[in-house]
Amino acid sequence: MKKSLVLTAIAATLAAPAFAQSSVTIYGRLNVGAESQKIGDGDAKGAIVDNASRIGFKGTEDLGGGMKAMFLIEHGFDASTGKADTTFWGRESWVGLATKFGTVKLGNLGFSEAYLATADYISMHNHDTGTSSDALFGYVATTALKNAVSYSTPSFGGLVGHVQYGEAIGQDNPLSVAANYDAGALHLGFGYEELGDDKSTAVRGLYEMGAFTVGAYYNMVTGSGERNAWRLTGMYTMGNSEFHANYGMTDDVKGVANSGAAQWTLGYNYNLSKRTKLFAFYTNVINDPNAGYMSGAAGEDFSSAAVGIRHNF
Repeated sequence: MKKSLVLTAIAATLAAPAFAQSSVTIYGRLNVGAESQKIGDGDAKGAIVDNASRIGFKGTEDLGGGMKAMFLIEHGFDASTGKADTTFWGRESWVGLATKFGTVKLGNLGFSEAYLATADYISMHNHDTGTSSDALFGYVATTALKNAVSYSTPSFGGLVGHVQYGEAIGQDNPLSVAANYDAGALHLGFGYEELGDDKSTAVRGLYEMGAFTVGAYYNMVTGSGERNAWRLTGMYTMGNSEFHANYGMTDDVKGVANSGAAQWTLGYNYNLSKRTKLFAFYTNVINDPNAGYMSGAAGEDFSSAAVGIRHNF
């Protein structure tokens, strides 16, 4: 018995440094809604819709001297069917090193910092996912940053900058530049994406006023699909309830008459806990005769009414 206790104590002593050196967190989100969708004058159709469910692992190791190693791998899947995304760990998979001079990451970087700093930042009602996501923002290199490297600066009085560059063999290489500035209740963002001759530039602002939060962006696309878009969002919180509204527009694509669109969404979230929400929304995309945003058919509008559950872990 004594020998067993001694061996157990030695094993615990030897294992302790390995556990102290690093930490790994399992995290994820399941976000599923029941919807009634309609395209143009067609009949409404019911659907169970996944809204970017995912599971991931992230970890850090303190290397001392203000240096830290990091990694993240994240897998997307359809929680309504259990089906995996086309590429396992396709959402993100990178390893990085953080120092007092900034952070470097290598791998598949997921969504660009330019998108996260602008369109995603003010999409508060359902994290810019599913059928109520922003249909009008000018995405250029948002999800193209694979085989990529990124650098993020330290915070300079609330200002953080990001540069991301991807290597695409035989294709144009994506570039993303972004900045975020936080000063109390005021939050500002800038994003620039480039993929070949296509470029997307956006600025964003968000302001918190007690129970009210308001945000907006302006987006300019050049190259193919040249156009301008903007969006306004608002949220009011009362107890466990969140009331959301947003409205956005895009003008005609250059050289294509009657190709603009508008989108509006009303949403309600009820927080059962810090991790679990019930949600409901109605979204409507109104297309000009030569536009098919969200509907996929020129001149056909799209609408969806939904209720669902979102759980983070």
